[in-house]
Amino acid sequence: MTMFILAGMLMVAMSGSTVILLGLKAGGIQAQSTKAYYKAESGTERILWELNQNNLVLPATSLTNPIFNIPLREGNYQIYYTNFDPIIFTSVGEFQQTKRSVQVRM
Repeated sequence: MTMFILAGMLMVAMSGSTVILLGLKAGGIQAQSTKAYYKAESGTERILWELNQNNLVLPATSLTNPIFNIPLREGNYQIYYTNFDPIIFTSVGEFQQTKRSVQVRM
């Protein structure tokens, strides 16, 4: 009887630890995603600043080659744009193995 009770307690403890480990993994992925999003946001701020302050002249299009490819301390961001009506800038932020993108329409 004692062995069955101990085995049941062990199964409950093991399933509880599995749930905790999955939660920790999901939290780490969410943190990476958030950091990649903020890197993409900084890319949109950079392109808007370049357009307003430095009168940036845009090439024809940059669907395959980014206008800016800025390496940061951890990760980077790249900015692309299409020369159609409206002009759409896409900033792709990358942190570790996670990428997020933000678009700005003008």
